[in-house]
Amino acid sequence: MSDPSADTAEESPLLIETQGRLRILTLNRPHRMNALTPELHHQLRKAVLDAAEDGEVGTVLLTGAGRGFCAGGDIKASSDRARQKRETVEERAESLRQHGQTTIALNQMPKITVALINGAAAGAGLTLALACDIRIAVKTAILRTAYAQIALAGDLGISYFLTRLVGPAKARELMFFNEKIPAEQAYQIGLVNRLVDEPGLTGQSLELINQLAEGPSVAFRYMKENLVLAESGSLEQVIEQEAHNSALAVRTEDVKEAAKAFREKRPPKFSGR
Repeated sequence: MSDPSADTAEESPLLIETQGRLRILTLNRPHRMNALTPELHHQLRKAVLDAAEDGEVGTVLLTGAGRGFCAGGDIKASSDRARQKRETVEERAESLRQHGQTTIALNQMPKITVALINGAAAGAGLTLALACDIRIAVKTAILRTAYAQIALAGDLGISYFLTRLVGPAKARELMFFNEKIPAEQAYQIGLVNRLVDEPGLTGQSLELINQLAEGPSVAFRYMKENLVLAESGSLEQVIEQEAHNSALAVRTEDVKEAAKAFREKRPPKFSGR
């Protein structure tokens, strides 16, 4: 969680950029390690939901400005809000439910979602990363559940994501002991998919993300639907959905382009149609 030092002025806590079929969402509070305020939560939820509905977007990238990904909730902002208004249990719960719409959308939207972890990812910041389909971390990044440190139980779905990514026993260990997890260890236990040498959208990370952004986004959408169902559905349900989605995918322009590229012995140029 963020150290409660003085805030400074900023133009926008969230930067939104589109490069081709890639939508880039950058948490932009580097002086606070991109800690989440209610305003940033609101802007991020809206941006994620907008990206989910935008037919021109194939891949969504979530990252943080500066040397961190996201340090979790902004303790100073939370303390200030608590002094101004004492929330009821239900009011607080409803606020967290609203914030949880962001992680639900990242996890289930019909696009590939990628977290580019430039540095520290803790608490709710870690949950945002875990909600994404793919996590790419710089080798110097540190991950931490952080909730035990501030005597909170966890939110936004961290219990769900941790349990599915590392298993029930490891999830409990990470939550209860709240130890720092270096990027290499995170990679070994399955919290991170790929490690890169340099922070930012350059080099290895740029190559990996472009591979997704320029890929067959319609097929990726169907793949993701199948994989989401596979987490809770039966084998019969998954086979049925795979059959239906494959029958739809074969009608796309991307399939025709893939066949043509194969005949011409060149890489395909997918249009996402």
